[in-house]
Amino acid sequence: MDIQGRRLLKSFADRHVWLLFTVLVFKTCFANSLWPEDVQRLNVGINVLPACLIADLALSKKLTPSGKLRILVLHKNDYASALSVSEGLLALKTIGGYPIEIVILSTSERQEPYNTRVAALFIASPGIKPEIFNNWIRHNQTTVFSPFTGDVERGAIAGLYVTDRILPYINISQAKRAGVIYKPFFLRIAKQYDE
Repeated sequence: MDIQGRRLLKSFADRHVWLLFTVLVFKTCFANSLWPEDVQRLNVGINVLPACLIADLALSKKLTPSGKLRILVLHKNDYASALSVSEGLLALKTIGGYPIEIVILSTSERQEPYNTRVAALFIASPGIKPEIFNNWIRHNQTTVFSPFTGDVERGAIAGLYVTDRILPYINISQAKRAGVIYKPFFLRIAKQYDE
């Protein structure tokens, strides 16, 4: 191969390496659309949700006909985060001695009431409309759990309160609307918000 052929081949290879590099950078940047703080909140939320559910005195009434706790993981154009939450919850195997069942749901899907019980709706993306929280609470008597800042004040039943410690954060008014009755011990340790 002559010099001009080698230069042409090198130029072609350089362009493809650059293209491959660009694609990898974009893929890495957009693979997880959440801020690092939000990713940490999701991971902590996976561990706090079980405590919030176990503290519900009416939890046994929220089982599916097959005796499972159904937890929906709701995301907004972020299936990867929802899948990560789903895998984290499935790794628990049981909550309060009940086997769990996970269903991933997107906000782009039609939000209809489930014909079987749903114990919890885990919010896996920030910025989900509070109307969705209210619909699940009102129509399904579902514990809406969101680890994201401000969501308990916007209508989620439970979430995280982060200072020098991490505590469960409970919206008392919304819990009453959903028929959630928390154990007194849990209410003593949780941070409470009342509208």
